[in-house]
Amino acid sequence: MIQKRIHSFDGLRGIAIFLVLLDHAKNTIHSKSEIWNLASIFIANSSLGVRLFFVLSGYLITLILLKEINESGIINLKRFYMRRAIRLFPSLYCFIGVVFIINLIAHLNINAEQFIAAATFTWNYLGPFHNGSLRGTWFLGHLWTLSLEEQFYLLWPLILLLLGINKSRKLSFILILSMPIIRVGSYFLFPSVKGYLNMMLHTSIDSIMVGCLMAILTQFPVLSERIYKLKGFSIVILLIWPLFITPILDRLIRGYLISIGLTIDAIILGILIAWLYANPLSYANKLLSIPVIVYIGKISYSLYIWQQLFLTNDNTTISGIFPYNIGFSFLAGLASYYLIEKPCLKLKDSKKLSAFLG
Repeated sequence: MIQKRIHSFDGLRGIAIFLVLLDHAKNTIHSKSEIWNLASIFIANSSLGVRLFFVLSGYLITLILLKEINESGIINLKRFYMRRAIRLFPSLYCFIGVVFIINLIAHLNINAEQFIAAATFTWNYLGPFHNGSLRGTWFLGHLWTLSLEEQFYLLWPLILLLLGINKSRKLSFILILSMPIIRVGSYFLFPSVKGYLNMMLHTSIDSIMVGCLMAILTQFPVLSERIYKLKGFSIVILLIWPLFITPILDRLIRGYLISIGLTIDAIILGILIAWLYANPLSYANKLLSIPVIVYIGKISYSLYIWQQLFLTNDNTTISGIFPYNIGFSFLAGLASYYLIEKPCLKLKDSKKLSAFLG
């Protein structure tokens, strides 16, 4: 049975966006403190934050699709795609529109091809290669994550329908194991794309597929029982790896993260998410359900989209100076959530729309 709203998952989103915000803002934090310099290695970690978003997305989307398959034997593709569009498009296209206007006025050096790549969810393949300035690329650059997710949303329901659950499980396993090999091979065979290997669907789908695989595996009673019986202490020990070991190894071993590090981190996060789902009364769930963390998690999508305007180290206005840039990011995210995202979420769950979609 799928829980209606999992507050601890919102808490995970809150932690994920915190990692992203600190990483994006760290160049505006002009601190000479050795403590901050050391701490930032571990807590200013947008890579881990994004992987957490990806694994969560794969897990939850697959749970929803499996529930529909188990109840009706099919997936209503029209309803699935429409609900995803209502969830993602309004805030995103509003942001792109605002950046387009700012670009006309303030000359951010974003070219037309980059706007098209952002608007068509192809940034992870096309955006970085359209000769925009480094400064211009920054303002839309974070949309690679949404591009990758949207490509996943487009394909995964079709794969489940065509292959069935068991073959989809095997495919997920194969994709997860093959991604490190594909990334390493691409690094040497196609040097021009080595900076983007963590962005493209065919080189970086493993994090999302870990979430998908964990959702499928937990449908099997034996595996679900094993995850349920894992001790909270063992989960904490596992989390030491992505939180502390990975950042150190990435600095000591060239190419560690882009080769196997991303996959290992995703697997550990997948185990965490499945364990939280299986243990709703655990202390970890209660900790992640602290209202302020849950609230930040709920607005994390809007916050993620809009923070890029403010967390840039070449902004000389007050809106680009720490900690004001964090504050303005939250203000923009809150405005987007309450004025755009939340009203659209109500539409997504409306009876009229459900009747229309069948």
